[in-house]
Amino acid sequence: MESVFDFKSIAKAKATIRKSIILKRKALSNLKQNEKSLIVTRRLLDMGEFKTSKAVFCFLSTAHEVKTEEIILKAFRLGKDVLVPLLNPQEGDMQVVRISRDTRFAIGKYGVREPSLETREVVSSACIDFIIAPGLAFDIFGNRIGYGGGHYDKLFKNISNDVTRVAVGYDFQIIESVPHSDFDESVHFIVTETKTLRCQSR
Repeated sequence: MESVFDFKSIAKAKATIRKSIILKRKALSNLKQNEKSLIVTRRLLDMGEFKTSKAVFCFLSTAHEVKTEEIILKAFRLGKDVLVPLLNPQEGDMQVVRISRDTRFAIGKYGVREPSLETREVVSSACIDFIIAPGLAFDIFGNRIGYGGGHYDKLFKNISNDVTRVAVGYDFQIIESVPHSDFDESVHFIVTETKTLRCQSR
């Protein structure tokens, strides 16, 4: 059991790392971001775990993140179920929504795209067999720093560890060590523009 002091020091360290990585991401030109995103996409699509998956859960990228549109389009072309996150401000949790090529999107409360009310279909997280998660920083053990809401940690806790968890990012987002607590959940793979890293905890 961690002390309050440890928890606070971890939170403070994470906040410092978040600030640093956000600045580095913002410094990328649109051209560089597009180039790196395309390479990350190709690497992820080459993964055997992706090819054999049937239901892919993928975040809807925002500015400065690795772009996920091509991943989603490829999943549709391969006949996979495509699932995306929906943040629920009232409950403070993240729901799983199945989308189609015809799904319309709106900008949600947190500035993140989400399926519009009339086209959303909320489903159980139990149907997921491959997850593509965002993040700000990662290490070789699969520890990740998200945006502070804990939504993906909760999702990971609610699904089988056999479900493949992949984080995507840029090379500079992999750091030597990510401060983490017992509440944090790790990923199995990290995909960047130069590597597909199988994390050492896998």
